[in-house]
Amino acid sequence: MEGAKRELRVLLAPLSGGARGSLRDAARARLSRGQDALGSLLVPGGIYLESLVPSGGGRARVSILPGPWADFMWENTEDDDLQADKTKILALSKSHELFVYELTIEDGKYNPVSLHSCKEDTLKKLLEVKNISLSSIFSLRILSFKNNKCILLLNKFIVVHLAFPGKDSPVETRDCFTLDLPPQVLERITDAHFSRGILFLLDSSGWIYIFDSFDGANLANVNVALWQGDVPGEDRSPTITSPLTAVKVSHDLTVAVIISSSNYAISVDLNSYFRQFPGHLLCKRDSENLPVKPPEGLDEDDLASSDYSMELLSLPFRTDRSWKAHLASLRDMVRRRRPGSPDLVNDLNLPWYQFFTHLEGHDPEIYENSEKMVAFVPRAVTWAPSKPLQSDGTNLSDARQRWKQIPVEAPQEVVKLECKLVTGVKALFVVLTNDEGLTLALWDFESQDVTYYRFGKNSVYVDCSEEVPLCLLLTEHGLSLVLFGLTQDEFLNRLMIYGSAGVVDSVCHLNGWERCSIPIHALEAGLENRQLDTVDLFLKSKESLFNLSAPCSGPEQSAGSAFRSYLKNLEELRPALNLLCSAIKENDMEPHSKHFSEQLLNLTLTFLSKQLEEIFVHTEEPDEFLQKGANILTDYIIKLRKFLRKYPRPEINMVHTGSDLDEDLPALEESHMWEKLTPEEVIAEAILNNKMPEAQTFFRMHQHPAQSLQEFIQTGLNLVYDCLLKDNTREASELLRNMGFDVKEELHKICFYTVDKHVRDLLVKVLREENYFSEKEKKMIDFVHQVESFYSESFQENKEIQSLSSFKNWGKEQDFSAHMAVLDSLNCDRHQVHSRRVRVMFNWAQWWDELTQEMILLPKKPRQELKTCNPEVLWMHLTAQHDWLNICSWIEESEPNQISCGQANWPPLTPDIIDRNMLCSSYMRNDILNKLARNGIFVCSELEDFELLLQRLSYLGGVLQNPHPVPKYNAASGLDFHARFVLHCLEHNLQYLLYTYLDYYSLTPSNCPVLDNKEFHEAHPWFEFLVQCRGVASNPRDPKMIFQASLANAQILIPSNQASVSSMLLEGRTLLALATTMYAPGGIDQVLQNEDVEKPLKKVDPQLLKMALTPYPKLKAALFPPCTSHGILPPDISLYHLVQSLAPFDPAKLFGWQSTNTLAVSDASSDFPHFSSPELVNKYAIMERLDFLYYLHHGRPSFAFGTFLVQQLVKSKSPKQLIQQAGYEACILALSFFSVPSVGAACVCFLELLGLDSLKLRVDIKVANIIFSYRTRNEESQHNQIRESLVEKLTKLADGEKAATAEVLILLEEAFWDAVEHQGIKKTSSDSRRQWSLVMQFCKLHNIGLSTSYLKECAKSNDWLQFIIQTQLYSYQPDEVISILEDFTPILKDHLMLALEKLPFLCPDAGSPENSAASVPKSKYADSLFQILFQCQGNPNPSRYLLTEGLREHTPILSVLAACFQDANIIHCLCVWIITTVDDTTRAEATNHIQSSAENHEWDLHDLSVIWKVFLRKQKSKTLLNGFQLFLKDSPLLYILEMYELCMNSKKYNEAKTKLDKFQESLTKLRTEDEPPASELPVQWLESQALVLLELMMQQCRTEYELGKLLQLFAATDNLLLDGPYVKKLCALSETLKDSSISINRSILTGYNMETFQSECRSILEQLQEKGMFSLAREVAAIAELPVDSVVTQEVLRDLHRLRDIGQWHQNQTRIEFWKKCNDNFVKNSISSKAASDFFFNQANTVFQSSAHEKINSIMERHLLLTLAGHWLAKNDSVSLHKLEEIEKQIWICRIARQTLSTDEGSGKSRFPSHVVVNRDLTFDNLAKEFSFSKLPALNTPKYLKLETLAFRESQQTLTNDEEQSLKFLIGRLLDEGSVHEASRVCQYFHFYNRDVSVVLHCRALASGETDLDKLHTDIQTLLVAREKASESSASQQSRVPSASSLEDWTHIVALPPDDEVVISLKALIDECVHGRNYCRQVLCLYELSKHFALGLCCGMPS
Repeated sequence: MEGAKRELRVLLAPLSGGARGSLRDAARARLSRGQDALGSLLVPGGIYLESLVPSGGGRARVSILPGPWADFMWENTEDDDLQADKTKILALSKSHELFVYELTIEDGKYNPVSLHSCKEDTLKKLLEVKNISLSSIFSLRILSFKNNKCILLLNKFIVVHLAFPGKDSPVETRDCFTLDLPPQVLERITDAHFSRGILFLLDSSGWIYIFDSFDGANLANVNVALWQGDVPGEDRSPTITSPLTAVKVSHDLTVAVIISSSNYAISVDLNSYFRQFPGHLLCKRDSENLPVKPPEGLDEDDLASSDYSMELLSLPFRTDRSWKAHLASLRDMVRRRRPGSPDLVNDLNLPWYQFFTHLEGHDPEIYENSEKMVAFVPRAVTWAPSKPLQSDGTNLSDARQRWKQIPVEAPQEVVKLECKLVTGVKALFVVLTNDEGLTLALWDFESQDVTYYRFGKNSVYVDCSEEVPLCLLLTEHGLSLVLFGLTQDEFLNRLMIYGSAGVVDSVCHLNGWERCSIPIHALEAGLENRQLDTVDLFLKSKESLFNLSAPCSGPEQSAGSAFRSYLKNLEELRPALNLLCSAIKENDMEPHSKHFSEQLLNLTLTFLSKQLEEIFVHTEEPDEFLQKGANILTDYIIKLRKFLRKYPRPEINMVHTGSDLDEDLPALEESHMWEKLTPEEVIAEAILNNKMPEAQTFFRMHQHPAQSLQEFIQTGLNLVYDCLLKDNTREASELLRNMGFDVKEELHKICFYTVDKHVRDLLVKVLREENYFSEKEKKMIDFVHQVESFYSESFQENKEIQSLSSFKNWGKEQDFSAHMAVLDSLNCDRHQVHSRRVRVMFNWAQWWDELTQEMILLPKKPRQELKTCNPEVLWMHLTAQHDWLNICSWIEESEPNQISCGQANWPPLTPDIIDRNMLCSSYMRNDILNKLARNGIFVCSELEDFELLLQRLSYLGGVLQNPHPVPKYNAASGLDFHARFVLHCLEHNLQYLLYTYLDYYSLTPSNCPVLDNKEFHEAHPWFEFLVQCRGVASNPRDPKMIFQASLANAQILIPSNQASVSSMLLEGRTLLALATTMYAPGGIDQVLQNEDVEKPLKKVDPQLLKMALTPYPKLKAALFPPCTSHGILPPDISLYHLVQSLAPFDPAKLFGWQSTNTLAVSDASSDFPHFSSPELVNKYAIMERLDFLYYLHHGRPSFAFGTFLVQQLVKSKSPKQLIQQAGYEACILALSFFSVPSVGAACVCFLELLGLDSLKLRVDIKVANIIFSYRTRNEESQHNQIRESLVEKLTKLADGEKAATAEVLILLEEAFWDAVEHQGIKKTSSDSRRQWSLVMQFCKLHNIGLSTSYLKECAKSNDWLQFIIQTQLYSYQPDEVISILEDFTPILKDHLMLALEKLPFLCPDAGSPENSAASVPKSKYADSLFQILFQCQGNPNPSRYLLTEGLREHTPILSVLAACFQDANIIHCLCVWIITTVDDTTRAEATNHIQSSAENHEWDLHDLSVIWKVFLRKQKSKTLLNGFQLFLKDSPLLYILEMYELCMNSKKYNEAKTKLDKFQESLTKLRTEDEPPASELPVQWLESQALVLLELMMQQCRTEYELGKLLQLFAATDNLLLDGPYVKKLCALSETLKDSSISINRSILTGYNMETFQSECRSILEQLQEKGMFSLAREVAAIAELPVDSVVTQEVLRDLHRLRDIGQWHQNQTRIEFWKKCNDNFVKNSISSKAASDFFFNQANTVFQSSAHEKINSIMERHLLLTLAGHWLAKNDSVSLHKLEEIEKQIWICRIARQTLSTDEGSGKSRFPSHVVVNRDLTFDNLAKEFSFSKLPALNTPKYLKLETLAFRESQQTLTNDEEQSLKFLIGRLLDEGSVHEASRVCQYFHFYNRDVSVVLHCRALASGETDLDKLHTDIQTLLVAREKASESSASQQSRVPSASSLEDWTHIVALPPDDEVVISLKALIDECVHGRNYCRQVLCLYELSKHFALGLCCGMPS
């Protein structure tokens, strides 16, 4: 069978030169999962790595991973695109060590970075953690490496799951277990295969053990011998003749291939095997053993429970007995049944691995749980793996039971046999032999044939992922793909269909293949998928079929056959060309496919043109075959040519020669009719009647531009648009159709490009009815309508104030104004005037994506919809607007620790959105990022740039914070923040900062591995020293740390060499070396012994040490003692010898008690010295006696008392004084240590033993502790200072200082109330009062006044009971108590005052007896209430008596009692009550007008009105209200007082309106009564008081809002006492100013003076104008009836400055429109004529100019402004004629200057008729003509027509010559227009003599009879005489030559006598007149008429 089939070798990637060299040494090659990297295991050692992805410079360079490697594996990641430039590789060394490398491409070369390593010992330790101990590892195999996890097989029976976390992190063991196999079986395991999480172990004896790699479960076993022995008809025992060596299982787990040692192979169908031997499938469960139970929570009697049970049964019983259900069940049975198999369960094609629970990549229809699987079986048919095809009548199982010899060579010749790929039908083997090299053997399971393919020695098989079974080889040419049974064309065709043309082209180019002939179905697929590269490749592949350029060497007959073949090939290509033409046509009709159609058209026409060129270039005379081919190609080109975008149309040459003008053109029937029509009408008529050529001929005859077809078509398109403007879509469609356009396409274009809303909406309607719009276009149209609706509404709202009002901020104003002109120009076409509505062209909106659309709609969305917006759009909008408040709100809502308090107001916000969509200034950006950083949120750009992150942290308090400011930082390199900061400090040499940082966070090498990095230590020696020093500080007792620190220190001192003890000695640092060796492990002895060879840092050469110790002979002698002559070492030198020269450590005196001290003196003590040694005590101790205070200090009062008795009292002569002194000292001691309970208790006990009272001391200690506790609670960090300060005060307290006592009392009160507050009890409760007793005791014991703090608290809380108890318990003095009563409420105060009146007063010295006798008791409570009431009974006027006493005692209750008497004066009682209820100041002001004593005064209405004004002015309306409620309950003033309270205090204006209405009703009722009751107050008095109150209310309003509400209240009330119209004006003014910051002057509220009001309004107008609030200013002016002149003019000036600021003022159109708008605005606001005139006149004087062109524009603008000024001035009734004439003269100066400039620039002609603007808008000229005032009757006075005005004969030299010529020209034009008055005035203005003006005026004077012929001016008389002579000489010629043209015949209406001298003179003057001739003719005509009818000429004289 060898060589029966050929393979197809496809080169995928060429190899570099280095790769070819290493190919000979490659033992194994693997392709990464992403197929972008290739790795080869080299026999000498190392792994060869090459990237298959070309870099920017071309091919990637080779890199080698050195090492003695045994195997390697690429990482299999779930998402290969996450890190396209990075990949990982797991390498296994021959010493069973694992290494993980990360490969990154740098400069086209793989750069391996070691991430993890796991040595054999480490692996053993990891296993020990899992309770698995191994003595050694003799085999290690990598099963898989996926997602940073690997599965290993150790010693053939241990499965280990390892995980590789981040860099520098230790390897983790995720799982580890042993496989349940006997030891004897383990010895026979020869191979293992791992696939989809299942492990297959091959036993050489013939078993395959199948395990689950996730839990180690034994899933199944396969007996190969049993499978092989089940062959009928053959005597073959079920044993294996030769050991089995290898096993390979297909990826779908259906077939296993086993190889024996004799190079035979056998295949096992695992599905068939486990169907035959189900007992070997250990994980399968029998459904009969499954419990039939319903799911939990289901009733057993429910039908659902029955359904569940039936599912587990094989019987087809159904609860649903319907016919439909029965049919469905039969259908399922038929579908599941295999032909010839009656068993339902056996018919199921379920895979054998259906019960596996951890199978990777399992089919989703297969249940993972076996119970569910069994339950699932009767319901549906599951997916079954496809079976291999069977041969004719052959049993498949029979074919697979035979062993097959794979290599044909002898076993000794075969070096290696491996099975690489297994599928359901075939297996691929790699055979390596010494002679042939690599051979591929393909075994077909069905035919049992083996096919061989030889590839030679320098070839290596490349392993790749099992999921994609590819046969890849690495050869000398490169990486190749081997395909079996496939031709090149078949392969390329399939690649074209399933790939792309670009790939096919690349493969052909790489393999050097010619382009194959692409089939037409590939072209169809390419056109359907719009793959232009496929079409291009198809056409290029056909070029080889039509090659005529090759020379034909044969005879003529062979050339003919070639041409015939050419035509045949072309005919065969016609279906493809037709397909291309139809595709072009179909795509060209669709707007969105236009671009594809154009590209397809370009490719096709290029191909056709090239083939046509081939025919005519390479053949001199085409024969019939080539001519037919050329015709075919030409037909296709003509057919496709019309689809070109700019297909050229024939044009008529516009340049005619002389012969062209005379050529004969055909006569047209329509010419006569078309002559009467306009060109547009002719074109429309011609198109509609299909007579376009005739129309072109007609236009050619008339030399009209429309003779050009392009111009004709353009005019036709304009007519189409005109029809659409008139809603005539039928005619527009007809025009387009007859012009050859696609009607819908052209209407679609017009719809998309027009800005006329009417046309656009009409076309949208038409095209929607035709369903021409795509769905995308429909959505776009709806969006445009929405945008226009939103933004047009805003324009309409702001229509009045867009140009002449203020904006909220300059940014919006600038943006709006800058684009207004553009919008206006876009919104205005030739048929439409300006519109302020927004118009959006569909073509614009067509390119807006969703993000742009949302950005456009966002400013118009309501606030509640913002939460649904795109967060990116919303963030860009807010940051662009610098909306800080909303930004903060959004950020705060998005905080991770923010607790949701309801519905969110904002969309989710992420740091990525913030970072990428910030449009604000850098300042706000910093504010935003700072705010985020305070919440622990950092954007990606700062997290990626560590220096930016540090800069951000510097704004927030730096990096030293607790907690850490960036807790979750993780750099791209895998470093945390600490490690990254350490690197930053190393890079910038920040030693001190790093030290502080490490200390702050307590970082050590154990919790920060970067500190132990040796590379950093070597690069930065100071870093190692810093780390080692910190290690010494943390563990000072570890000598190793000190040793390493010393070495690090030496490294800084000796940077050139590695730090060691030897290098220190070599550098001459002997002492440093010795000091270092003292801390070396083992000390100096081990260093000198030189035993530690592995640690050269502490190894020292003894000879070197000897040399270094030469300057230190004693040290040298101690370390290297010299030997004696007998070889005996001298005695050792002890430490005492070394220090004997040091004075402080003299061994002769100090260390005599040590036996080793041989230097000690003989009399030295041999005992160890201690403090109780009698000898030392007698010699050196200082004796001191302890007094009683010492024992008290140590809490021993009895010892203190005994010591005091023995030492002091017994010997004292004055014991009492001594006892008092001792008690005082004990008190001082106790107070000094008040916080030590033992000291205080001892001192108290000591005092009691002495017989002294200890209460005071106990109270003081208690007080001290309370104060100390209070102050330390508030000041935590100053305990010692507080204690010392308090002790100082207590010491002074014990000495009896009153100031100290008062200070302590204040502190005690503060501490007491603080303690009560902390206890949470009420301040005036009984518990609080009991605790307060301590304060009372303190006051009494120290003889100070009792504290009233508790009483004040009782008064504040109105707790009168506790107040009285406290005062009674501690016997407070009445004067102390009465002063506190003010804090009670008035009622309680009065009651308590009455209760305390009886108490005796502690009066001071009353003075002399005389004074006491003469004085009257003035005490407020000298007489009780009952005494006064008793005495009033005996008074003849008790009411008056009570009032007098009430005034004297200031007791309001007496006034109430006085009013109870019948004869009481209510007004008197009311006044007294009011006076006695207020403070002294108010009382004095209210009684200031009373001359006599207040007690004896008779109070009347005048006094009440004074009181009323005073109290209201002081806003004590509540007192007045209470008084009137007591005494005058029915008074109308009650209502108005209540209204005052509601307005001024409660702000309840609606209720106040009710009270005010009631007051009005009460007053009306009183006015209508004839005789009001005697008790009622006069109506006039009531009105006056009410008026006072109303005026005061307006004065007392604190805010403008209150004033506005009050004025609204007053204005809404009819017949109010105030001036109604004035109040309404005030209300309107307040309402107008409510939204401004301008307040109303209170002075105008009560004056009711219109002049004052207007004066204030003028001031307000000025303020509003300064703020730019012109609309408000106009309203204020209307309210005050003031003129709005200044407001309007200032507003206009504001807009003028704005236009200048935004750079639009230089545009003429802008200025013209502005001045027009100004005039309209002045008219609209009706400003005075003088103000408008002055404004325009002033603006005319400010017009400036620059260039010549600008000078003309400036003159024209000044001319316009002067015209407007005169126009407005002429409106004034009292217009000044002189002023008007002055303005007109200035206007004429402008005209002269403009004419002069125009003449200079042009050819002398006037240029203002030609000076137009781009469109038909206004110009300076026509606007000035509109407002011209030259015809004003006031100017056209008869005096200017008098001949006296011509008194000057010569012009004054006020004008230059050019200007005089210009003036002459302009005056001539005036005369031609008949403006004689104006011409005469102009001559007067400039004293200019004009001959024509003189002639015209003389004509008029002669005709009107104002002058005679003899009184004419001399020049006119001379002219007439000369004319008369000339007429006589030419009299003979008059018959032949008429004197006047026929146009002058109308003047001779009436025949006059020929001798009328006036007529003759007039005719003579008419002939002499150059300008103004028409006027003179009219004068002559009128003169003749007047003579004929005998009328006066003045009635009809033209003006």
